[in-house]
Amino acid sequence: MRHQRVINWALGLFAIIFIGGALIIPTPTIKKQVTTFSNLFTGQSTTKAPSHQVADSKLGQKYQLSTSDLATLNNLKVTGIGDSIMVRTTSDLKAVLGQFTVNAKVGRQVSAAPAIITQLKDNQQLAKNVLINLGTNGPTDTQTIDSIINQIGQHHEIFWVNTRVPGKAWQDSNNQLIATAAKKYANVHLVDWLYVSQDNRNWFIDDNLHPNTLGEREYTSTVGQVLAKYGRK
Repeated sequence: MRHQRVINWALGLFAIIFIGGALIIPTPTIKKQVTTFSNLFTGQSTTKAPSHQVADSKLGQKYQLSTSDLATLNNLKVTGIGDSIMVRTTSDLKAVLGQFTVNAKVGRQVSAAPAIITQLKDNQQLAKNVLINLGTNGPTDTQTIDSIINQIGQHHEIFWVNTRVPGKAWQDSNNQLIATAAKKYANVHLVDWLYVSQDNRNWFIDDNLHPNTLGEREYTSTVGQVLAKYGRK
């Protein structure tokens, strides 16, 4: 009996060390692995291991992307329309995307998108894949989002990143609208940045809104995996 208690104590200590150490590198992949390991001790159902093998390359390791992901992203043409979140992440996104044309501005509202889309279309700069990061700076509504999606058109794949705006009333309402649009339109894909980032305060600068260097890496990993899955060449 005493021997069994010693074994249980040793296993518990190892689990704490393993989990604590893994969380030093808080990537989505590591979080899944830690959840799986901890569930072995709690008796809860386990989370599946990552669905892809991270590429053994500088880009693969940095952004937790597979060889297939990186190859697909390198062949995509993407137009970005965004606010300050996209301003901060543009450099990382360009590192993995074959062609990334960006129109991003600090403080931009969702309502600014129609004029930008018109300009991009007039200049033949609207790629088949459109990445949108709008909704951070104020509330929007169904009509505005539907109008933007219809203006871009069904021949484009639209990737809309949802918002992380702690303490702002419009965070949840905007995210619900984006999620609803992704269910309504076959060519609209939700990038669930809020879900991935919600428990990772250390990914952000002091305002808990704008990603720091680590957060920019994780943002690119999150966006990249969705683009690789649904992007159109």
